Amino acid sequence: MQPESQVLGFLVHGVVSEERLLESLSRVLGLPPGEVTRFDLDSPCLAAVLVQRVLRPAGFRTDLTLYVDASRVGGGSGLTSEEVATRVSAELGEEVLVSPPADDPAVQVTWFLITPEGKRFRVSEVLLGDEEYSVDIDRASLRPL
Repeated sequence: MQPESQVLGFLVHGVVSEERLLESLSRVLGLPPGEVTRFDLDSPCLAAVLVQRVLRPAGFRTDLTLYVDASRVGGGSGLTSEEVATRVSAELGEEVLVSPPADDPAVQVTWFLITPEGKRFRVSEVLLGDEEYSVDIDRASLRPL
């Protein structure tokens, strides 16, 4: 039987080291450290969560994609990017951005900002000029959720 895979993603404001990130994800997901590891195409792994981390040059600097074996993680297939981002924000003490749910009519032009205190806002993205693949927000656009 194939594992039930789920892909989650969000952006963290600051630069987060891989070691700190993996430790934090282990804690917030309730998994032993070896069950959360770096995604590596050259070294297939059977960990419950594989993490792809990309550092961006500006804005929200740490871009995360999590590949989750939902059958091995508490909360299972009910986990959402927003839920995990909320836990990670509190754990790291960093703001995070997550895309609104796919059925949200403004999904292509707004983000949800989550603060370490658990506050949530809808925000608009701002262009960063030449900073390709970077995302930042217009702080004047903050609207509580």
